[in-house]
Amino acid sequence: MEAGRPRSRKRKLGANEAPAPAAATEKPSPKSAVEDQDPPLAGADGGANDRISQLPDGVLGDVISLLPTKDGARTQILASRWRHLWRSAPLNLDHHRLCRDRKDLDAVVSRILSAHPGPGRRFCAPVYHLFGDRAETADAWLWSPALDNLYELELCSFDYRFGLPYPSYPSEPQPTPAAAFRFSETLCVAIIGDCHLPDSTAQGLHFPKLKKLGLERVSISESSLHSMMAGCPALECLLIQHSFGFRCIRINSISLTSIGVKALARHKGHLFEELIIENAPCLERFLQLSSSRGLHVSSSGSLHVSVIFAPKLKILGCLFSGGCSATLTFDLTVIKVVVTFILSFTCLVVCISICR
Repeated sequence: MEAGRPRSRKRKLGANEAPAPAAATEKPSPKSAVEDQDPPLAGADGGANDRISQLPDGVLGDVISLLPTKDGARTQILASRWRHLWRSAPLNLDHHRLCRDRKDLDAVVSRILSAHPGPGRRFCAPVYHLFGDRAETADAWLWSPALDNLYELELCSFDYRFGLPYPSYPSEPQPTPAAAFRFSETLCVAIIGDCHLPDSTAQGLHFPKLKKLGLERVSISESSLHSMMAGCPALECLLIQHSFGFRCIRINSISLTSIGVKALARHKGHLFEELIIENAPCLERFLQLSSSRGLHVSSSGSLHVSVIFAPKLKILGCLFSGGCSATLTFDLTVIKVVVTFILSFTCLVVCISICR
């Protein structure tokens, strides 16, 4: 043995001794290596980690059409996989929060309609262009191919939420653009506001698929209103709010399940005072919508409701903080119902007192 060379000895481990820790140069386990890394991003180009992008185009298109308008359009920049989906998905165009300056709204809506080939799912815009030189813009919007086969339509010329009207808003309701009814064969939801529906227009309307109809601040005659409801054989929900030109509504519908009404306190035309439910075998809810400011539907302050046939009617009353009264007739028995709703975020307490 050479002098100066250290001897290497191997010591045997005892039965209860643990082996020495691994050297610092030993490679980490695959599990610890993954934990130390940043989480992988969703596949920007539809990679294996992006399961949403692997869904069929039809499913992704339905998702996009349910998004707010801005968010739906922004999906084009997510990845190359998404680039064409917004244009192939049904268009959802809602004017709310599209732009901060209302003066830019016309250009933004027109640009979206020109960029999308259609079909349309929902179109919600303040068509205050029912008068003057703005009528051409409204007409161009409604005739756009992007709105073909439209499912849901909401048109209001007097949009309180958007800070309208314009200073030149006319004192009398203007007729609804004829182009608005080119979707009558496909519409399932229609909300029409701030306009006049002449007899020549309303009495010829037919909506075979319409399930929800809302008339807000609409001038319409009694005969035209009944004709319009008769032209909706699949109607399930009816809302009549601050509309005028009629005194009595007669309900004859085998599909209607809910009715909501809210009338003006005063107007120079006919006011809504009476509702007669003649034949409504599926009707479950009737609500008089109002506010605590005391808006009544007649000079007596009560709505006259006659129920002739509504075997499934479960909810009948007023929906607002406070109370209201209604004179009801059930099979020639007249009763007065006083309904009070106490509303909160967590509960709805209904108190009904009936006086014969």
